[in-house]
Amino acid sequence: MRFLRNYGPIPTNDNMYDESIQRALRRHKIRPITLPAPLRDELVAIFSGEQPVSHIITGTAGDGKTYHCREVWTALGGDSAAWNEGDKIQRLALGARTLVIVKDLSELRDDESGALLTDFARDVADPETRTFYLFAANHGQLLEKFKAAPPSETVQRVNKVVEDLLVTGVSKDHGIAVALTDLSRSPAAAMAMAIVDEVTAHEGWAGCDDCAHGASGNCPIFENRRRLIGEGPDDPFKRRLTALIELSERNGSHFPVRQLLALVANAILGHPDARDGLMTCSDVPKILADATADKASVYRNVFGENLRPSKAEKTELFRKLNAFGIGAETSNRVDNLLVYGADDPVQAEDYATLVVADPVYGATPTYSAAQRNYLEGTDDGERGIFLNALRAQRQRLFFTMPETMALRYDLWDLTVFRYAGLYLEVADKIAAMQPAPRAALAIVVRGLNRIFTGMLVQNQDELVLATSGSYSQSKRSPLLDELISVPRASGEEVVLVTDPGDGAFGVSVKLVRGSEIAPVYLALSPTRFEFLGRVAEGALPSSFSLECHEDLLAFKARLLRETENRRKLDGDDEGNGGELVLRFIELNPDGRAQSRRVIVRV
Repeated sequence: MRFLRNYGPIPTNDNMYDESIQRALRRHKIRPITLPAPLRDELVAIFSGEQPVSHIITGTAGDGKTYHCREVWTALGGDSAAWNEGDKIQRLALGARTLVIVKDLSELRDDESGALLTDFARDVADPETRTFYLFAANHGQLLEKFKAAPPSETVQRVNKVVEDLLVTGVSKDHGIAVALTDLSRSPAAAMAMAIVDEVTAHEGWAGCDDCAHGASGNCPIFENRRRLIGEGPDDPFKRRLTALIELSERNGSHFPVRQLLALVANAILGHPDARDGLMTCSDVPKILADATADKASVYRNVFGENLRPSKAEKTELFRKLNAFGIGAETSNRVDNLLVYGADDPVQAEDYATLVVADPVYGATPTYSAAQRNYLEGTDDGERGIFLNALRAQRQRLFFTMPETMALRYDLWDLTVFRYAGLYLEVADKIAAMQPAPRAALAIVVRGLNRIFTGMLVQNQDELVLATSGSYSQSKRSPLLDELISVPRASGEEVVLVTDPGDGAFGVSVKLVRGSEIAPVYLALSPTRFEFLGRVAEGALPSSFSLECHEDLLAFKARLLRETENRRKLDGDDEGNGGELVLRFIELNPDGRAQSRRVIVRV
């Protein structure tokens, strides 16, 4: 437990550096936590093969760059003791070749890195070289070190190759033998589950067999571990935690391995009454004696509720997870169950399944007493206690509600992303090369139509492209530009497609057959998808997200430009004998947009 605590969000930040973890391992004399590292095996094969290539590992802080360098060093026969001496630059003889490993380029002074990068540039440009390199560096530091290196034609050439590899992943200069891997582009959801499996299956847990609290099953640490293990790969806790991480990453937030380790450690050991909010075995007897084991709920700890609010707010990991609003967001149906379910015969069965069946973190004596006091109308202090308990119950329900009941209770209403479930379904379907659900495309089209026109149009089978007559950023656009068919017809089509660049998906609008005009594409992040869903159901665009509204008006401007190009190709922009035809949008009684022609003679 003391070793696992080093990974948690503690003030000493022992989880910040691979070197600190290695010292803790030697101190506690236990096996290290071993995580999947497919890049390690790939690098070992490259450097031990017949045609090695120098490699740069980049990413954000905590992505495992130093870990990979150390693993490659030991796998190729390097001495662990020599590595632990802390030399900034390590050299390993591989037969007639030499491998130079720099575990952190930013640790080098400018003169040291300048000399090293000069040698590096010379060797990667030389096809006969016998010296190869493995560098680890953060994105910005890597480019800064190249800029600070002594200028030469070769250094500048290599710098351009590295920039191209960082931005696009490819380089046109094939004379420079260097590869680059950005660990920040690795999917974090799968790594999170690998960390859960590795931590919960570690042989160090065997020490709990001799503990009276662990054997009796009332130890909160052991209980949290049991819940993280779950009931197989389809366990709702694992699936929904994975979903939150995936959604957050698709919104542009990255979870380094360091943060995922901190998440798992905090989930298992979190308790607000323990030192630094993280339990050790010595804390358990007092927690049980004080009857506060329910405060160690793993479902609260996922969001950093065991930490002081100021600490949780400053911790990037918990800021990203708390952006979903789980605990604060709810629905009437869920709150009616949690507040009145114990006394309502209609909800008795569901209450028994979702609350009473969990005596550890569900229907605890503390929660039942707070619920009773709340219903009897006690003072504001008791009311606040129950509202805090209600927040914890919403968090628990989000992670534990069976799939058979999730649809009935609209599970994702417990988050700010009510359309997140549909978003993930679309992402899975498109990734599997299957058609997206029709409901998703209908929501996207209806949301786009309401943003494009500023009216509550109901059209779902055609895209209503409108303009204000002056500029495309107007909130209300009464003039019809084009009606674009959603099903494929006459070269027009609106479809949800995958983005080959990053594996995400978006909406693609095709205007003509062939390739004269490329389809207009808009990437759909979870936030944009939620925005379109809320607008489709009647929310005002600017009240939900001004940024999303402006992004979609910019998308509309691109569509207007392409429809103008189409008219030029078709020869429809030559005028009509001094007449100007305006097509005003009118809504019929069903809310469908239709055109009313007005001819202006000049």
